[in-house]
Amino acid sequence: MYLTALYLENTGPISTCHVNPLFADNGAPLPIVVVGPNGSGKSILLSHIADALMTFTEQRLSADFSRWYDLRDVYFRTGSERAIRSGEPFSLSLLQFKTHVGDLYYCDKVGTLDQADFAARLKFPFNPVNAWQRGWRREGRYKSLSFDSDVYRVEVEKRGLSYFPADEIVKDEIGAGAHAFFPATRREEPDWLALKTSSPGSDGQYDKPLVVQTCAAENISWILDILLDSSLTPNQFQQYQRELEGNTTLSGLSQDLGKRVAFQQARQNVESILQTILQDGAARLRLNFRDVAPTRLAIELGNGQVIPNLQSLSEGQSQLLHLFATIIRYGESDNLDRSNELSEITGLVVIDEIDVHLHAKLQHDVVPRLIKLFPRVQFIVSSHSPLFLLGMEETFGRDGLAILELPTGNRINSERFTEFREAFEYYRFEERVEQRFAAGTKPLVLTEGTLDARYIKTALRLLGEEELLAALAIEFVGIEGGKGAKSGGKSWLNNFKNIYEANRSLFHPPILLLYDCDTKKPKEQVGRLSVRAIPRNADNTKVTKGIENLFPADLFQPRFYRNRVEEGNYGERKQIQEFKKREFCDWICDERKNPDDFANFADVVEILKEFVAQRRKAN
Repeated sequence: MYLTALYLENTGPISTCHVNPLFADNGAPLPIVVVGPNGSGKSILLSHIADALMTFTEQRLSADFSRWYDLRDVYFRTGSERAIRSGEPFSLSLLQFKTHVGDLYYCDKVGTLDQADFAARLKFPFNPVNAWQRGWRREGRYKSLSFDSDVYRVEVEKRGLSYFPADEIVKDEIGAGAHAFFPATRREEPDWLALKTSSPGSDGQYDKPLVVQTCAAENISWILDILLDSSLTPNQFQQYQRELEGNTTLSGLSQDLGKRVAFQQARQNVESILQTILQDGAARLRLNFRDVAPTRLAIELGNGQVIPNLQSLSEGQSQLLHLFATIIRYGESDNLDRSNELSEITGLVVIDEIDVHLHAKLQHDVVPRLIKLFPRVQFIVSSHSPLFLLGMEETFGRDGLAILELPTGNRINSERFTEFREAFEYYRFEERVEQRFAAGTKPLVLTEGTLDARYIKTALRLLGEEELLAALAIEFVGIEGGKGAKSGGKSWLNNFKNIYEANRSLFHPPILLLYDCDTKKPKEQVGRLSVRAIPRNADNTKVTKGIENLFPADLFQPRFYRNRVEEGNYGERKQIQEFKKREFCDWICDERKNPDDFANFADVVEILKEFVAQRRKAN
């Protein structure tokens, strides 16, 4: 079951908000992130969805529709006149859900509103008034669950039933899917906290509580069951090995052995959540001996260290583990095989303040990857974290999710948060600096770009400076991956200098920051850190920037340029000549290998020699 439309009017700070969730071409739901300042209505919007799910869950427990009016205490929306936007006579929420047989509608009205007068204002898909089971009274509160009668009449005939199967369809949807609401008040207490709290779930349903505030105890028991289901006796293991050698497929195994082998994938799915959270691809679950408290479950990390139990995770790590483990547990409740294939789990998961208690790296790097593990679950979450939004766009692409800004519900993108991206990139750069460069032994030369380091190494080889090359580590200051180089240029050399000045004790080898000629960087010495700029080659008037300026101008042939058209803000178009930097570098360094091309690199060689001599003298 998925949310396919939502209409809110006059609720809290929201005047009108009309949302149509998006779906991929294959029918998979796109994640929805609800943003906005405090008081903009994020939790209010999510609570309307949660109340609809609460209604469906009550319908699963009892087909007695009259009970709905006796269950006000379990709803987030109390039905009070205080929920109505100030100065307005009513508050209204309309939600449409897609089920496996057709559309299902939910309505919650508070205050004074005439349905006949309002019907003309309703937009698709809420405009067919006959979609509602019965009209609401003009005064007071009205809550209903309604069905498209034509679609469900066909379902009656298909099932051979003599009555309208609304309750059965809702039971099927809630029973088979992973539907849950994780409020902002959720907590998973770490092991060191003596005070323990628990909540059975506010809807009174103990197998799959809709409102999940804490679920560690249930999940730990369930994970232990998965480990037991996936374990093989020595005889079963030997049988499995023999059948593998005989190229027997999984379907060809005996029923018991085949199920146990299949459940090993369920274990791997739980471990993949752990690996993502801990950012350790080799982390795995292991069993403690039965005399180890508090549980038999431990985590073995890739470096061999052991986390003694799941309760030893931090609160943020524990919260993520149990949130996403709950989705698997709910998804397999009527079919255990779904825990073996996460892409088969469907449902609607609502999470208020998904970033609460989470470190910046968990927000940006981890949570989006966890969401992506469940491609057929519709996630509707609220967030205050620009880093989470940036991480979601990097993981799903700009068109792979919807960011809705309240109170209007308009769709936006993360461009307005680019300053946070820069701040976070600096934070991650600082971590990489410590990991990559702090423990080195050779004198270190850092360049603005990846090709700079390559040119310098080639120049030293071709100019007979092999000894100097062997004495130095020459590297690009940033990182280079599948999407190109990141954290490069003069700004990131500047950032490195700032990090060095704040943490001099971390860096043992002498370091040279080598800037391009166009930066005009003055010579500087900060402890064991040297700052130099490459002298400009005045003879090359064709290329005046970058390390390429050191080469003779006649090497820059037309074949190393491509023309492209750039369109301005007012429709103007201009031709741009784009230099093919990497192709030029490949030709110079790998094909020509001509020492004459690198004659002007003699100035760079002198800078490097001076740097090495100065360091040797200091030692």
